Amino acid sequence: MPRASVHKSAASEVLLTDVVPLGGNRYTLASAWHRDGFLGHLGSPAADPLLLAETVRQAAILLSHRFHDIPYGHPFVLGELALDLDEPLPPADPEPLALRLDAHCARTGTHPRRTNLEAELAIETERRRLGSARVRWEVMEPRRYAVLRKRGAADAAGAEPVPEPSGAVPVPPARLGRRQDRDVLLAADSTRPDRWWLRLDLDHPVLFDHPSDHVPGMALTEAFRQAAALTAADAHGTPAAEAAHRIRALDTAFASFGELNQPVSITARPADDDRGEDGHALLLRAEQGGRELASARVVLAAPRADRRTAGAAC
Repeated sequence: MPRASVHKSAASEVLLTDVVPLGGNRYTLASAWHRDGFLGHLGSPAADPLLLAETVRQAAILLSHRFHDIPYGHPFVLGELALDLDEPLPPADPEPLALRLDAHCARTGTHPRRTNLEAELAIETERRRLGSARVRWEVMEPRRYAVLRKRGAADAAGAEPVPEPSGAVPVPPARLGRRQDRDVLLAADSTRPDRWWLRLDLDHPVLFDHPSDHVPGMALTEAFRQAAALTAADAHGTPAAEAAHRIRALDTAFASFGELNQPVSITARPADDDRGEDGHALLLRAEQGGRELASARVVLAAPRADRRTAGAAC
């Protein structure tokens, strides 16, 4: 697909290759992954679920422009991005991984000045179902977006990387299975084990492939994933790098814009319904100045050893 159709500057960041309308707001999209991870990592037997989340985000943009008469240049605002995997994703190395996304995409409101859309997608590869996804978003007229973002955009125009708060300790890349420091989005809070501070490299070639006047939704989603992996590692004695690829379900809801030049805290706690039998459910929250930016529920599949023990007990 053309780079502009998914709001990307680099051709290497375009994950969709084709789309076919089926009628009745139904579409089939094709995707080809030439790498295993959303950000650089040290290797895994399965492809990265966050790469699927980015594919779904791009599908929302492509369907909007191609079939819902959304002009180019209109800002997109994420409302929700959710994945529910039936099994781990296959690897995308050494051969590219081809995916099929069967989508139903439609407008969800009739307000004359607001364009809200939602898509439900079934994910398949080689005629095998891998799971499902859901995405909600709003497309704004540039003038309305400019008014909404006037103060934040002015602040962000001269934004510098946010210094980590006193007592924040950057998480080593190797702990999360990352190759480079810029791919780790968290600094641990030395005063609270359940809190981290968001770290962003504004020159990151993936997260900031194109300029943004706010914290990107995918950056918050990746930060939630990293916090969930670290929490699971501390609670269950498993490597965080391995836990990061055990996402079984992820549901992120976006509440407000995050400014690039103000600290963002990320917190995690076990979900009330976390039974720990075949997975671990966590609730995560991103805040800035006491204001919620986003929240997420992440379910990590239990490590294989845990599942074997549970099965033997039965």
